[in-house]
Amino acid sequence: MAKYSPSGSLVWSFSMDSFQNAITKIEKMIRTSRLNDLDGMMKVAQAQRISEIGGAISKLDPGGYLVGCGPYTQGIYRLSASETVFGRQATLFEEPVGKVLDFSINDCVTFRPREVSRRHFKITQDRIDSQAVYFITDLGSSCGTYLNGALLDAQKQDNPGTDTSVAKPLADLDVISLGPNLVNLLIFLLIPAENSGSG
Repeated sequence: MAKYSPSGSLVWSFSMDSFQNAITKIEKMIRTSRLNDLDGMMKVAQAQRISEIGGAISKLDPGGYLVGCGPYTQGIYRLSASETVFGRQATLFEEPVGKVLDFSINDCVTFRPREVSRRHFKITQDRIDSQAVYFITDLGSSCGTYLNGALLDAQKQDNPGTDTSVAKPLADLDVISLGPNLVNLLIFLLIPAENSGSG
């Protein structure tokens, strides 16, 4: 409820009932939107979904990409820099980490972190015999980074570059899960120069 203070400024105040009503409505809308999204996706035929995905992938330039397949990772992330850091913005209950993220994944459904850490993992790109080679490294995330179902060891210090003691090379179509529950999923996709635009 809004009221004007004696100085003429607008002041918002909530009674306990209106506060509880707001919380209940927000929670209900969160559930409703998730169910509506899933319902809408399932109404589209699999052949149409495959066609839409194929259309997007065929437009990619040569190089490495992460393709987000989970409800919170959805998107195509180009790995064009020598180092790309993925994580989550700090919630109201956390301090920011003070370092830049290249891509942010928000899995805080009820405004609390679930499986994605503020600095969760990074992809580094090295050159070996003039070929680009991509490596994945967990940055000490709370719930872990899994590569094809195997939990990665965490990098002890958040230093730039590839830490060969813990980094794992990525192969085309490797599956990455942020946390063990297979919700925040990404697939590594390598588009070779000779095949670009052929999809």
